[in-house]
Amino acid sequence: MLDFDSDEVGSSYNRQPFIVRHRLAEHPLLELDSLFALCRRLPGDFVKLRRGIIPGNAHFDSSYDRYRDGLSLEETLEHFEELKAYICIYNPERDPTYRPLIESLLAEIAAAISDTDPVVTWFSTYIFVSTSGAVTPYHMDREMNFLLQVRGDKEVLLWDPADEEILSPAEKDHLLSAFGAWRPTYKPSFEQKAMHFDLHPGLGVHHPFIAPHRVHTLDGLSVSLAFTFRTLKSDTVTKAHSFNEVLRRLGMSPHPIGENEAVDRVKAAASNAVRVPIKVWQARRRVTHWPTQPST
Repeated sequence: MLDFDSDEVGSSYNRQPFIVRHRLAEHPLLELDSLFALCRRLPGDFVKLRRGIIPGNAHFDSSYDRYRDGLSLEETLEHFEELKAYICIYNPERDPTYRPLIESLLAEIAAAISDTDPVVTWFSTYIFVSTSGAVTPYHMDREMNFLLQVRGDKEVLLWDPADEEILSPAEKDHLLSAFGAWRPTYKPSFEQKAMHFDLHPGLGVHHPFIAPHRVHTLDGLSVSLAFTFRTLKSDTVTKAHSFNEVLRRLGMSPHPIGENEAVDRVKAAASNAVRVPIKVWQARRRVTHWPTQPST
């Protein structure tokens, strides 16, 4: 169902965004009626909703509370377009009807990146349903991502996480240590550095590790899937950043992570050895069995 260019994956994965193609646009489980039925079946904590049109620099982690405006799930599903609403379905594979589809797609992703990043340690999946003009505000995730467009059109803006004007070494250290609501904020000067990707049904885009992004729904209804995941490599980088954060709190100025992989591995090991206090965010699902065989 996913069509990866192996050469592009080898050269660009986790370095820069790139387009992927898929064959999900006509899948019956991704039709609006099926998704709304899924929303009614899942526990309330797994369906987040709000108004769609919000500022692009809104605080991402509080946006569902701040912009919900008293919407109920049933009201939102019955008058979705009229209310210009936005729904995020967390971990659809929790539902037995959706599990085979989601796990098959995850297996395809795992196979595609296996030569460069073979050990997946965690994943979380999302389905976004939004109306014309909806905005996902600027933020960065602490993992990698493949965002797949199934219905409607979106504009995705991505920024280079290696650009120190966008994310300074100190901000990265804190981002990957202060798990929770803290994330570096958007500045208007960033806009000129954005990479723009127009997504239509059948297209998706890869987000490298902690790449900042903002997403705009264009005309009409939109359905998209996001597959976020961490790997042994990204966990090592995260631990190295957390060790740097401890050094900064001790008044030191450590070398940035990414300059020397061998040193980064030592820092990650030291982080484990001294049990650096990291408040780990609540994972929606920690991998105990990563699906390895895509279904046919």
